[in-house]
Amino acid sequence: MHADRFDNQMAFDLLARPEHQRLLYGALKAAQVTKYHPQFEDCVTVAHLTWLSAYQNYAPELPANLPDFRKFAFRRIKWRTVDYLRKQTLRTQSQVNLEHALPITIDPMTEQETHWQLTALLTELLVQCRPGERIYLTEFFFEEQTVSSIMRRHQVSRRTVYNWRASLLVKAHKLYQQQTTN
Repeated sequence: MHADRFDNQMAFDLLARPEHQRLLYGALKAAQVTKYHPQFEDCVTVAHLTWLSAYQNYAPELPANLPDFRKFAFRRIKWRTVDYLRKQTLRTQSQVNLEHALPITIDPMTEQETHWQLTALLTELLVQCRPGERIYLTEFFFEEQTVSSIMRRHQVSRRTVYNWRASLLVKAHKLYQQQTTN
C-alpha cells in the first residue's frame, strides 16, 4: 500500500500524464458525465480523489503493472462517479420545494408568548384554588404523579381526586375564557 506524501505526489504526477488524463475523462464519459453536465466540476474532483485512492489501494507494484492499474483506476473512477451522482440525485429529491415554504412564517416569539400566557394562567389558577385542587394541580401536572399515588399520599378516595380535577378544570376554563377575551 502506498500511503506517504511522496507516493501521493507520485500518484498525481502519474495522473498528469496525457494518457492518464484521457483515462480519467474517459471514465467520466463512461459514467455519462460530459463537460456540459451540471455537476461536471464536482465529478472531476471526485475522479481525482478516486485516482489517488486507487493508487493507494492498488496492491501490485507499479510501474510494472501499469496496464492493469489503468483498468483498475478506470473502473473505480467510473463507479465512484456513478455512485456520487446517485447520492446527489437522492439528496435533491428528498429536499423540500422552497415554493411550499414561502407562505410559512416563523415567529420565534409566538412560542414564548404562549409559554408566558400559560404561566400566567397557571399562576392565577393556583391563587384561586381550594386546597384539594391545589394538591391535584401541583402533584398531577407539575410532579406528574398518578391519581393512585395522589390517593395514597393524601389518603382520599379516587372520587375525591376526580372531583378536585373537575372543579380545577372548570376554574381553568373560566380563566382561559377571560384571558382570550381581553
